Amino acid sequence: MSPTDVRPYRAAICTVTPYDEAGRLDEAAVVSLVESIASRGLGLAIGTASPGEGFAMSLDETATFYETVVKTAAGRVPVCAMGVEPRNANQLRPIVRIAEKAKVDVMQLYTADPGHSMKLTDRELERFFATVLGEMTIPAAISTHVYNGLVPLPVLGRLLDAFPNIVRIHCTSEVNYLHQLVELTAGRCEILVGGPMQALSTLAIGGHGFLCSEGNIAPVVCAELQSAIRAGDLEAAKTAYRRLNGIFSLNIWPGGTVRFLKTAMRLLDIPGWHTRPPFEHLDEAATGIVARSMRALDLPEWRGRLPRD
Repeated sequence: MSPTDVRPYRAAICTVTPYDEAGRLDEAAVVSLVESIASRGLGLAIGTASPGEGFAMSLDETATFYETVVKTAAGRVPVCAMGVEPRNANQLRPIVRIAEKAKVDVMQLYTADPGHSMKLTDRELERFFATVLGEMTIPAAISTHVYNGLVPLPVLGRLLDAFPNIVRIHCTSEVNYLHQLVELTAGRCEILVGGPMQALSTLAIGGHGFLCSEGNIAPVVCAELQSAIRAGDLEAAKTAYRRLNGIFSLNIWPGGTVRFLKTAMRLLDIPGWHTRPPFEHLDEAATGIVARSMRALDLPEWRGRLPRD
């Protein structure tokens, strides 16, 4: 982090989308979940494809969800609309308009996925981002993700030069790419890494924080890590980091973020734990493993909340 860059280190929680037993958007549970995160000073990243089930919501539901989150957060913490992976700019435009109307603080732009294993050229990818960025009236975050295809650094450099409304880059990559990205941005925007694995290393490299989904079920630990790093308390940061990555390691089901999180929410009796098809909870055997593993982790904020065998 450069001496002139005064952005505070922080965490942002990629939230689930709470549904009720009938599969409807559960607005009361949305308020409860947002309050559990925002009241601890943690940012919100909402409506992701995973764990936010963004593809499962209609545009009307997305609008209601965004508006409810913004109203509940009440300006206490930044709210980022994560969107979903589009095929082209036209598919993303309606969600951007919803985010603008809801007065979300930042709108993330995923890399376009043309489907059928096709890959965009650098020039095509740059044109996609430029098209959306040129129309937006709220700040933007660019996603560069190993699962979606990392955005080539020269493309990101040209986009940063052309569009000052890029205020964040969400980066899920290995450390070498992240290090080059920090050098490229030179303090021009925030860099948040995806997941808690690099929560400490990104600080040393020059990033500004991390995104994670674990705050849906353990907001206290996430807040403790954020507070410890801001205070320069290395021992407290190490303890919170170890606990947070212990939670991350509980999910041993590849591609199962939604299933794991909502199963854990059900065990903790957190409102909004229902899924929407095609997703469903982990089966009985896996749920037992989750419960035993959560008890073994023995987080203070979970004590007395988990069912016994």
